[in-house]
Amino acid sequence: MKHQPNWFIAIHLLTSTKKSFSAAELQRQLGHKSYEPIWCLLHKLRGIMGKRDEQYPLLGVLELDEGFFSTETQEEEKTKTQKRGRGSQKKSKVLVMAESQPVEGETTKKR
Repeated sequence: MKHQPNWFIAIHLLTSTKKSFSAAELQRQLGHKSYEPIWCLLHKLRGIMGKRDEQYPLLGVLELDEGFFSTETQEEEKTKTQKRGRGSQKKSKVLVMAESQPVEGETTKKR
């Protein structure tokens, strides 16, 4: 059961960074001695993520928006000085993309 947390940490690292991770960087982040098991782990995760994307194709008109959601703060962190506003430790950034259907007779408002 020792290796299961590596899966969760790897998933977190792959999904929470803007750029992709190399297997060597993932190996360094996980503190693992061997490259090959990390390479296999990374390719299994990328394969599964690709299959998921194939199951839910987005077609037609797409809307994309970002938002911030409040997150739970650990008790030890509550006493420390935290950054406010964008990038706060109390907020998690979320990006959402969804299909939409244009409403007939409505026009897009220009800002």
